[in-house]
Amino acid sequence: MSGAAENTDILSVADVVKDRWKVARKIGGGGFGEVYEVLDQLSQATVALKVESAQHPKQVLKMEVAVLKKLQGKDHVCRFVGCGQNERFTYVVMELQGRNLADLRRTMTGGTFSVSTTLRLGKQILEAIESIHSVGFLHRDIKPSNFAMGRLASTCRCCYMLDFGLARQFANSNQEVRPPRSVAGFRGTVRYASINAHKNKEMGRHDDLWSLFYMLVEVHGWSASMEENQRQSKKTGAPKCRAMGRQ
Repeated sequence: MSGAAENTDILSVADVVKDRWKVARKIGGGGFGEVYEVLDQLSQATVALKVESAQHPKQVLKMEVAVLKKLQGKDHVCRFVGCGQNERFTYVVMELQGRNLADLRRTMTGGTFSVSTTLRLGKQILEAIESIHSVGFLHRDIKPSNFAMGRLASTCRCCYMLDFGLARQFANSNQEVRPPRSVAGFRGTVRYASINAHKNKEMGRHDDLWSLFYMLVEVHGWSASMEENQRQSKKTGAPKCRAMGRQ
């Protein structure tokens, strides 16, 4: 890699990773790492590079790489380009997608998608969840920001699953399910987490589906025919929402 970081970011604009991927700009970041738009100087394609500091106490990017590789060739999954590590960070390079569903929803009138859009997205996300389950893994962080639309004319109507850092293997190659742990610890995002997740129970395939349900309810919104106090009562009356309130 060439170049020196000028701030707290792991990489800076114009840095080159492994003499191949040149940083154009930072496009995302969070508790588990940073995402950059980079130029692949070998293919001249614009791709995404995700990095995780070697000093991070929880090394989750290795899990992301493992799951992403297993999912290659399936619909709704980014194409894997490469990966590696050095003394400063671990990284994975993949196909770059467009805006995520959380950002897209905020641009919509009323902050919600139409019924038809919600149904089309729901079908594709369900297919993506089925794909990750078929290779023996749970996603455990199903939410709008972990799904993005393709950025090209040929892929702009296709929804892609992102971020496998919290994934967990629930079955081996023989499809034998691992025995549940008595206390698993919380994993996921509070807003979309299933009841099992809030209770620190071992999660299964159905918990990814519960998160999908909560997500679709949010992106479509509540009926305008209901009074605000009625909507609030229905939301806070649910066990999941009461659990959220205690976080």
